[in-house]
Amino acid sequence: MAAYRALVGVTRCGDPNDFETVLEATGEVLDLIGGIRSIVSAGDIVLIKPNVGFKKNHLTGATTNINVVKALSTIIKGVGARKIIIAEGAIVGTSTRDTFQANGYYDIAGELGVELLDLKTAEMVAVPVPCGKAFHRLHVPRAILEADVVVNVPVMKTHDALPVTLGLKNMKGIIREQDKKRFHKWGLSQAIVDLNKVAYPDLTVLDGTIGMEGLGPAHGEPANLGVMLASTDTVAADAIGSLVMGIDPGEVEYIGLADAQGLGCGDPDEINVAGVPVSEVARKVKRHTLDFSDLIAKDIHVYESGSCSGCRHFMETFISNLERTGELGLLVGNTIVFGQTASMPQRGEIRGKLILVGRCVKDVAAAARSGQPAPEVIYIPGCPPHGQDVKAMLKPR
Repeated sequence: MAAYRALVGVTRCGDPNDFETVLEATGEVLDLIGGIRSIVSAGDIVLIKPNVGFKKNHLTGATTNINVVKALSTIIKGVGARKIIIAEGAIVGTSTRDTFQANGYYDIAGELGVELLDLKTAEMVAVPVPCGKAFHRLHVPRAILEADVVVNVPVMKTHDALPVTLGLKNMKGIIREQDKKRFHKWGLSQAIVDLNKVAYPDLTVLDGTIGMEGLGPAHGEPANLGVMLASTDTVAADAIGSLVMGIDPGEVEYIGLADAQGLGCGDPDEINVAGVPVSEVARKVKRHTLDFSDLIAKDIHVYESGSCSGCRHFMETFISNLERTGELGLLVGNTIVFGQTASMPQRGEIRGKLILVGRCVKDVAAAARSGQPAPEVIYIPGCPPHGQDVKAMLKPR
């Protein structure tokens, strides 16, 4: 018997703002993997999880194209689904009602007769995580557990703490707000994998009709990728989606972890791609980079050694976002240390506060506090930390 190979459909999508164009592309990409009837049956309760975490519409690339969600809802209704629920929990500190409103979801709910569910207020159920590594127990919405089919519809974006955010990462929107921060403290990539062990989608449709590049996931630029991907193997969808964005899947830690822990196939060589060849639609998206040595002129002193790509990328985009919002003064006159092999700078090299970022420098923080004279130390744990936590610890109390 031939070994199972994951299947990912890839198709082009023309005008992302024309519903009929998007509807046609959505139908095409689903047909490439066997059609919607191979996934949804008449009478099913179907929960659709887009990325509507921000008060920004799809034209910015920050959120899922509402035309894709509308197209999926239309196709699923055509199969005879009993109920369609569109569910989301906005980013920390943001109202899901506001993000639904900003993206026009109340309009399509009335038009199509679908239900909107704010996962921040939904009933949660504590479930054990099989072979959990970051978590042994997680709270997930009862609606996710009770749905017959879960359809995951992320937008393809670069990300400040990860190279890309795609299908596996999009499921983070279903959890409680306090758990979203815990994910960073206990290791974001493994936490994402643990979550998918208890809430793995039945179908993932990657929305690259626009997408985002640069300072993602919220402050980048529209990427205008013009593609859609679909698979019942979310890991495989993410691997091929990464290639479409010009990023090696091996650079995306959660893809490798998910593959190794049996959630799906993360090796492009073991994945069948149907439809448009990846080589015909792939391009290198812009990724934000920052030369830390350039910060010396701004009296910000960064000591980095052996950092993983996730932590380094987080620091690059975090500092750039502070500059964008006029808050770079939080770092001016201070010393920042991060990385797996980082050590404490010589006492004479420390300027101002010693800011230690990430769980890899926990021992450096302890050593710094025990020295004489001890500098003022701010230790911010996480892998990588959440940007809001870092900013909160830097602000004067």
